[in-house]
Amino acid sequence: MNRRSFTQITGASLLALAGSSATAQEMAKGTLFKAKFAPSPEQLFGGKGKKLTYVDQLKLAHDLGFRAWEDNWLNRRKNEELEAIAEFMAANQMELGVSVITSGAKAMFNKPTEQQLTTIKKELKRGIEVAKITGQTNMTMLPGIRDESMTREEQIKLCVDTMTMCCDIVEEQGIILTQEPLSHGLGGKPVLIESFEDGHLLCKLVNRKSCKLLADFYHEGQIGNGDKLIENAKKTWDQVSYVQYGASPGRKEPGTGKLDYVAVTKFLREQNYTGIIGMEHGQSQKGQEGLDALVAAYRKIDA
Repeated sequence: MNRRSFTQITGASLLALAGSSATAQEMAKGTLFKAKFAPSPEQLFGGKGKKLTYVDQLKLAHDLGFRAWEDNWLNRRKNEELEAIAEFMAANQMELGVSVITSGAKAMFNKPTEQQLTTIKKELKRGIEVAKITGQTNMTMLPGIRDESMTREEQIKLCVDTMTMCCDIVEEQGIILTQEPLSHGLGGKPVLIESFEDGHLLCKLVNRKSCKLLADFYHEGQIGNGDKLIENAKKTWDQVSYVQYGASPGRKEPGTGKLDYVAVTKFLREQNYTGIIGMEHGQSQKGQEGLDALVAAYRKIDA
């Protein structure tokens, strides 16, 4: 991969890509977002819009005022590309958010098989390799699927040994395994942790600095807690190390669903949260209109 082509895109060419005068003016101003909102690959000019190389996407994000970035699947990229990404991020004072370190190998963490444990360990070790290159800290972990022969609480309590093993592997590398509750299944199976409350219980029981909660407000809204987002976040806040946004329903940019992200962002500031907020969602529109709508949505909640 030619790194020179990554870094030689000019501000003028980015403005040409922007197209609309409103976006061009915003980019020319270089107005920084107050919060560390993190776009992800193909979110800027994604879909059928103009294609940019990976680091050119980072450049565009930077010129739009973003100072963070998120990519769930960094572990699938070659180390040479990771080095180029890390080089750009460091040179431009951008921070890297989560990537998935393991999806749990479809294991029940209360009784994983030896083969599943081998897969999980392999994925954790690849995550360590990625983190050494990129310098990231939080990495998403999905702690497996439900054992429906017992209550969720009982199973979470029986998962502590497996989670402790995972912490032992990554902790000295400074990695935080951010446990993500999901509103959907994994491989057709129900997930172990579904809510902020579930993830909080797991993190409290494991009681390690390398095991914390990923507060994805989209998933919490999807399971019927949209009117309790802030209430539930307050109850579990002592274990939260990372945050993600997405409208519910629809999983598009904030403002396209029913969740009040103005209030959520205000809550985060009241907690003095200065970490990254992952933009883990799609866009309601394609092309230039989609980019304008995306940026406008985040400008609104960042006010």
